[in-house]
Amino acid sequence: MSRPIIYKCPQTGMNVQHWLPAVSDDAAKATHGSVVCAACHRLHFINNLTGKLLGEE
Repeated sequence: MSRPIIYKCPQTGMNVQHWLPAVSDDAAKATHGSVVCAACHRLHFINNLTGKLLGEE
């Protein structure tokens, strides 16, 4: 099942909701997937496990 996340767009500063695919236990590697931002229409890379943007602490 998918899970919702909310991240802050680095271009506009707006909070954006996105649905991440569910990650199985055997495939639980920290990888980043690309998403098209609904606020700025650019690509952002989001960690599949944590839901944080690439470069975000």
